[in-house]
Amino acid sequence: MQITSWQDFAGARIALLGSALENTSLIPHLLRHGAEVTVCEWNEDRANRIKETFPKVNLSIGEKYLHGLDRFDLLFRSPGFPVNTVEKALVNLKPPPSVSSATDLFLALTKSVVIGVTGSKGKGTTSTMIGSILEATGKKVVVAGNIGRPIFDIFNDLTKDTVVVLELSSFQLEDLRHSPNVAVVLAITENDHLQPLSADSPNFHASVNDYVAAKAHITLFQTASNHLVYVADNDYAISIAQVSKSQKTSVSQSSKDADFFVDQKGIVWTNGKELVNLSKLGLLGQHVFLNTTVAVAVSKILNCREVDIVQGIVNFRPLPHRLEQFAEINGVKYVDDSYATAPEAAIAAIGTFTDPMVWIAGGSSKGASFDELARVVASSSVKKAILIGDEAPRIQESLSHFAQRIAVDTPKTLAEAVRQAKNSAKSGDVVLLSPACASKDMFQNAADRGAQFKQLATNASKSV
Repeated sequence: MQITSWQDFAGARIALLGSALENTSLIPHLLRHGAEVTVCEWNEDRANRIKETFPKVNLSIGEKYLHGLDRFDLLFRSPGFPVNTVEKALVNLKPPPSVSSATDLFLALTKSVVIGVTGSKGKGTTSTMIGSILEATGKKVVVAGNIGRPIFDIFNDLTKDTVVVLELSSFQLEDLRHSPNVAVVLAITENDHLQPLSADSPNFHASVNDYVAAKAHITLFQTASNHLVYVADNDYAISIAQVSKSQKTSVSQSSKDADFFVDQKGIVWTNGKELVNLSKLGLLGQHVFLNTTVAVAVSKILNCREVDIVQGIVNFRPLPHRLEQFAEINGVKYVDDSYATAPEAAIAAIGTFTDPMVWIAGGSSKGASFDELARVVASSSVKKAILIGDEAPRIQESLSHFAQRIAVDTPKTLAEAVRQAKNSAKSGDVVLLSPACASKDMFQNAADRGAQFKQLATNASKSV
C-alpha cells in the first residue's frame, strides 16, 4: 500500500504491531482519516487500556495476536517489535501486507525540514544542541523522535517553516523507506542492541553488520540535494558515508583535513580558521566537544550566523541523566549519567573528570564487553568502583584483570551504593553514576535509575 497523503487511509485496514508510544500516537490520525485500526498486542492488559482510550479500535490479543495479518492493507511496526517476528508472521501470506512505521510515515508526509540524528551515543545531546542553536536563530524548532514526545502527538502543529530534529534509534531506522533532509551519523560501536533488552523490549540486531545496516537507513534514501554530517573518526560512520548519495560534511577530533575539526582544547576549526572556542563557552569533555561540533556543522549547512551558533551553545542545558551535575554536598560533586547504558558512554563520562572519582556502575546486560572500559578506568581518576546489578560480577572481573589498583565494592542496592559512595568521597571528589549497562534488572528504565540516584544522594546529605 502506497501512502502519499492522509487521504490514502480512507477505508484502509491498518494493524499496529505493538502498542508503544509511537504506534499509539498514530491512532487518532488514522481514525480521523477513515482507517479501520486494529492493535495487535500480546499483553492483554496493555491492549485493553488502549481500547479504553480509543473505543473504535479493534484488538488482536493473546497468543494468536499475529494470526491473520493478510486481512490488513498496511502494518505499522513499533520500534521495540522485532523485524524477524514480523517476517515470520508474513512468510506464508500471499500477498503479504505492506509494513511501515510511524517514523517512516512521518518522513513521507511531513512538509517540515527534518534533521535526523543517530549513532551509538550522544544522540540526545547532539539533537538538543542542534535545537538550541536553531532556536537562537529565531526558527521554530521541535526536538522529538527517540527523545521527548512522539512526533505524531504534535504533527498537526508543524508547518513547512518548522525544523524537526529527530533522535533516531537503530530500531526506528531499520525498515525506513525515506530519509531526512539532513542526516547525522555519530560514532557507532559494536556493543549496542545485540541482544534483547527485556521482555517488554525484545528487539535486537542479530549481528554488528545488521546494526550498522539499520543505522545506514538514515541516509540510504537521501538524494544529491540532501546532506549527511558524519564523524570521520569512526569506521562504521565512514562506511555509511561512502555509500551515501548526499552532500557530505565530515567532523573529526583527529584530522585537521575534516570539514570541521575540534581540537583537544575545544576549539572548532573549519577551512583552516577558528570558528568557536567551546571551552570558553563553558563546555567540558571531549565527547561533548565532538557532539557540539557536529551540531555546529549542521547549523552551518542551514546557514546559521556565527553569533547565533554561539548564543545557542550558551543557551544549551544538559539533558537530565546525561552527565548532569545535580548537587555539590560537602564539597563533593554528584553527577547523574544514568543514560550511559553502554561501556563507550561510561568511558566518555569518566574521561571528562580529573578530580578523584567514586564511580557507580552496573545494571542489566546488553551483551557488552567491559575490558576496554576497565583499561580506561585503570588510567583514570577513579579511586573506587561501586558495582550493582546483574552485570556487577562481569565488570568486577574485567577490573580485576586490567585495573587491579581500583578498590571495588558490590552492594546489593543503589541505596547502599550511594551510602558507600558518600562514605568514600572527600571534598573535591566526584561521585559519578555512569552505569555502562541497561537498567531493566532493578529499575523501570534509565530515567528511573537516575531519578532514584538523585533522591538517594540528596537524602544522604541530610543524614548525620
